[in-house]
Amino acid sequence: MVVAVSGTWNIETSLRKDVILASNLSMAIQRPLILPKESFNLVSQIIKFKVFFNLEKFRKWVVLAVALTALLTGREGRAGANDVVEFNRRATATAQLLAGITPNPPEPAFDRLTELDAWKEHQKWMTSQWAQVRSRLDTMESWRDHELKIAGAHKKTLIYPFSGPDFLNPYTLFPNHARYVFFSLERPSAMPDMESVSTVQFAKLLTDVRSAFRDIFERNYFITSYMTKQLTTPWIRGTVPVMATMMALMNRRIVRVEPIDLFPELTRAFDTPHSQRPRLLLRGVRIDFANPQVPGTQQLYYYSLDATDKALEHYPEFLSWVGQFKNSTALIKSASYLLHDEQFYQTRSMLLENSDFIVQDDTGIPYRFLSQSPWSVKLYGKYHKPIRPMEYAYQKDLEAAFIAKQGTADLPFPFGYHWRGRKSGLILASKERSSN
Repeated sequence: MVVAVSGTWNIETSLRKDVILASNLSMAIQRPLILPKESFNLVSQIIKFKVFFNLEKFRKWVVLAVALTALLTGREGRAGANDVVEFNRRATATAQLLAGITPNPPEPAFDRLTELDAWKEHQKWMTSQWAQVRSRLDTMESWRDHELKIAGAHKKTLIYPFSGPDFLNPYTLFPNHARYVFFSLERPSAMPDMESVSTVQFAKLLTDVRSAFRDIFERNYFITSYMTKQLTTPWIRGTVPVMATMMALMNRRIVRVEPIDLFPELTRAFDTPHSQRPRLLLRGVRIDFANPQVPGTQQLYYYSLDATDKALEHYPEFLSWVGQFKNSTALIKSASYLLHDEQFYQTRSMLLENSDFIVQDDTGIPYRFLSQSPWSVKLYGKYHKPIRPMEYAYQKDLEAAFIAKQGTADLPFPFGYHWRGRKSGLILASKERSSN
């Protein structure tokens, strides 16, 4: 049996940053922050008798105990077969409600909501739409099983820049990764409070959920300009409710949702008068989730920030934090050709340096970076020139590569901006291992 540290400890607010530091140490050594029961009891004793320590020493004990335990347990990726995962019933039930699914296990506080006509109408719409999307995802899964062979996936991290709240694509293509790191402009925010919502507010909330899902359901991507409105309504705020709803649709249970401040000292500095604040402050959230049919948990880290080189001057260690996950997998799709722009040089360089497997459409890393050593490329589907107003990102060399490969493999699902009529293209790049 194991006990998850977060959600079990009741530690003073002043010590939160130290638990986060311990969590970061745990991630740096590629271990989940899970303690065996015996080790948890040891740390609990430290907390119980903290009166004998001054605060600074106590903090050091907490960080050291958590980090060392992660090392000594030697656990990687998901928790082991005998691990017990306790779901957050309220968060899971909330996500299921938004997904049009009757909460399971039942959540009595939500019974009044599932009896409303507004929810029954929402359930009917989501069920109908999800049946079509599920068919698409089945096709993607079949293709994945034949084409995406990633050794040791259960130990790896998936990096998804410019992700928005899209959990469907990365989890369909890479369901077995231990950790998912997303970053984009949209704020994470939090889950809505269903217990206090009125019937009128609940009906408006469900309407906003349907609005937020229309594009991803139909096109398989979000439209950035639309998200600005869709994720800032009085009822739906940020990416967290959308990602959690997708988890519910894919039959995943939420273990915890926790805000994360990667750089608390910078947060404090930017709050001071006359500070040179970034246009968009870094905000983060961690969602631990689980498949009820499989032991263990997986982690999703979502960060909201401006990833241009200029804006990253405010957070110079962010890309180093992402880049600590060596030999990662990268997914880039429907990304507005941002990595073609030299304003994103650092993000592009981080991905090329730290990834050993990249799946992308033509909006990702320009083909010229992948058509040379140490990369090996396989092309799927078709190449079409960029849609308006992004014609500037036309890649003559990529078009030539698709033409030259007469036997280019089929791509049986929409992927990127050319989503109609099997016009999508996909680039699979893998880094060749050195023989030395």
